[in-house]
Amino acid sequence: MEIQKAVRYFKQTLTSEQLSEHTLRAYEQDLQQFCDCIGKDDLDDLDFEDFQNYLAQIASLKVTSIKRKRVVLNRFLAFCYRKRLCKDRLQEYIDPIRSKKTVAPKEVLSKEEIIQIQAFLEDEKEKASKKCDTPYYQYLYYCTIRNELLVAFLLYTGCRAHEAVAIKKKDIDFEKNTILLFTKGAKYNPIPIHELLVKAFEVYEEGIASLGGEMKIVLEQSDYLFPSKQDASSYMATRTLHDLMKKLSKVINRPIHAHLFRHTFASYCIASNMDISTISSLISHSNPSITLSIYTHEIDAHNKQEQIKKLHFN
Repeated sequence: MEIQKAVRYFKQTLTSEQLSEHTLRAYEQDLQQFCDCIGKDDLDDLDFEDFQNYLAQIASLKVTSIKRKRVVLNRFLAFCYRKRLCKDRLQEYIDPIRSKKTVAPKEVLSKEEIIQIQAFLEDEKEKASKKCDTPYYQYLYYCTIRNELLVAFLLYTGCRAHEAVAIKKKDIDFEKNTILLFTKGAKYNPIPIHELLVKAFEVYEEGIASLGGEMKIVLEQSDYLFPSKQDASSYMATRTLHDLMKKLSKVINRPIHAHLFRHTFASYCIASNMDISTISSLISHSNPSITLSIYTHEIDAHNKQEQIKKLHFN
């Protein structure tokens, strides 16, 4: 069978498994890269050298990226053989990478860095508020109040980047004090709204109220809390969030990313003596064992600090 046709069948199967859009897009990109590399049309024309050439091409990538691409290709080829789309067990050409698992502490934001970021965003907002006399400057001002709320949202929910940018207004319930996140695996997870996030929402609403004209109408009519500039019926691109992280990286003089706020949230929860089941539920893990495996070092270090206090020599 033609490789591209087999890929389409494989994508249909993945879609029925309700994988996230992000995961589906990653699978599609990895398989397209493989197709571009081998330059052949039919599955039964593939041989050992084709796979070796592809693996050599991706060898310079990070180990995590190489592992993912190998897993995606192995899963695709196993699907093809299982569905009789090819004659041979092509997946056997893809050897798994076996590496020693190391436990290292997750990188997090310090209290000082969080204060630095918040002060920078507040300063940007103050400067932009003095130039709201044209639609262009009104949009710039909106971006500053949006960025301030977006960072607070990441910091006080511990959600993933996509979950933050795609949040809908209807999923925020101030009466019940909950935010309904649409999480990985196409599941909904209601989480409580932290009191400081409530204040961030209030500040945001005050900023929106000060806007006028078409800008305010678009924001009020959109279903999304953070609508796209190009299309108000959709949400802002994760690329926009990525650009904000690059700007904030310069503020604290080290590279950061949106997922760092998730690690920060979880680590501070651990330091606050929250039980693992609660933390797992808050950050939308399907099982507390996942939280334990990811934050083993942080939990271990915290427990040691607590237990050493029990030592006395009197």
